[in-house]
Amino acid sequence: MNSDSSAVKLAILKAAGEIFVEKGYRAATIRQICLHAGVNVAAVNYYFGNKKQLYSAVLNHYKDAAYEKYPLTHGIRNNDSPRAKIASFINAMMMRIFEDDHTPWFGKLLLRELIEPTGELDALIKTHFRPSFLQLASYVQGILGHSATQTEVYLCAMSIFGQCLYFCNSPSVTRQIMKKKNFSRWEIDMFTEHITRFSLAALESYLSNPKKVESK
Repeated sequence: MNSDSSAVKLAILKAAGEIFVEKGYRAATIRQICLHAGVNVAAVNYYFGNKKQLYSAVLNHYKDAAYEKYPLTHGIRNNDSPRAKIASFINAMMMRIFEDDHTPWFGKLLLRELIEPTGELDALIKTHFRPSFLQLASYVQGILGHSATQTEVYLCAMSIFGQCLYFCNSPSVTRQIMKKKNFSRWEIDMFTEHITRFSLAALESYLSNPKKVESK
């Protein structure tokens, strides 16, 4: 693919990301996207096939961009303690949601997909949620130990994961509660630190007050 074609594809992906976030998949139109990208309407069909294929390409484009900058192993070293790994995991996840460059589009598109599922959510679970969750669960297991049941480990991992997803799923609510138009990097770090401290304290409490939860 030559540089002109690459530039057109990128322009369409960027424009589509903005339109899909603003209007949602169902309300967005190819004409709106092409007008915003400054390209001919036929360009979407030529490069992507149809609106659904374009939407899938947009989700994957921004997912890949977010994970390229903040991969699952971001800031994690093999000899780090499970607690340090959880802290790094939370930091990377929050940066994928809030970071000022191109990565926030993934969080916003993900929010749209959660509100108005299109069928792409199943693919995202396989490529995004499940690998991330299993990685976090392995760190939780490292703290709780092998005596913890899988149900206990998964419930704790879900609680940590859910705290991060709250900021992705409810950004407007959070901004209104805190009377903020946008969050600064300091505030994002504050959220990250809070989730980390809260989660590690909860895991310590789990250790000191064992009560087995078995799956049925």
